[in-house]
Amino acid sequence: MAVSVTTHEARLTHDGVDPITADSFEVVERGLPSALDGEIVIDVRFASLDPSQRIRLRSESVGFVPPAGIVGTVVDSRSDQFAVGDTVIAPGAWATKVCIPAAAAERYEAPDGVALHHAVGLLGLTGLTAYFGVTRVLRPLAGEKIVVTGAFGGVGQVAAQLIAASGADVLGVTGGPEKVDGLKRLGIPAVDHRRADWLAEIDRWAPDGLHAVFDNVWGDASARLVERLRPLGRVALCGQMSGIGEAVVPPLPLDNWFRLVTRSLTVQGFRAVDFAAENVAARRALADMIASGALGQEVHVASGWAAAGSAFADLLTGRVVGKLIVEV
Repeated sequence: MAVSVTTHEARLTHDGVDPITADSFEVVERGLPSALDGEIVIDVRFASLDPSQRIRLRSESVGFVPPAGIVGTVVDSRSDQFAVGDTVIAPGAWATKVCIPAAAAERYEAPDGVALHHAVGLLGLTGLTAYFGVTRVLRPLAGEKIVVTGAFGGVGQVAAQLIAASGADVLGVTGGPEKVDGLKRLGIPAVDHRRADWLAEIDRWAPDGLHAVFDNVWGDASARLVERLRPLGRVALCGQMSGIGEAVVPPLPLDNWFRLVTRSLTVQGFRAVDFAAENVAARRALADMIASGALGQEVHVASGWAAAGSAFADLLTGRVVGKLIVEV
């Protein structure tokens, strides 16, 4: 098979069950075979690094190239769907160039005034997850008291702003004063769960209890919020950052699980793929909010794949501030 281009891949240096550190990946060059019928080769411009990628890594071994949502330019096409020079978003990998089935990609035209990196952030999987979690699952009402956990992560930032735009009263829960400050820059008040008095702050903010929780964290902090839900309260369950580095999902240590019955609570898990048929309309709605200034995102950019491993390790331990994106 002819080799048309060279790609550089970030590969695991150890078994995926081992802890992820700055030395867990190495960048290796290899020749990328030419596209076959129905395939395209993409020159990657930006890639999204997300905590959920850690789950996949656990079952992989040395040499594995992690997956990533990407945006880039078609440089070789054996498909009628795309021409060389088209900009596409697609499931890709930690690499400078990838070859994928054309059917997996989607043509992307950056809306006016929207930076290209938002294709893997605000308009990518994290933005879509937040959009569907808020508009299709949580369905906030004006005046409700709603808390977002992991509120300065890629999904949390967007969810908090969408909830605020609905007219509900939103409060972010995050870890560290720099993340509290970051949310304030987005117009979202927040509390630091690392402070001993953070639950007292929640109680002062919502003395009659919470109407809903958009949960990206799971674990102990989320349990304390569920215990503060009012009757008919609800939870949109999105992620489990509290246990993302472990092999199993940690338990939700509620004081009394039967409160789901006695308070008629609703807990609904969801994934963005559940609503994939609505992706185009969702991106249009999000892009309109970006263009109008109603939606923003604080971004942490890693420069190239050589910097990605260290940044990813920091993401898993909460040291990354903002949505993590690699500029390739």
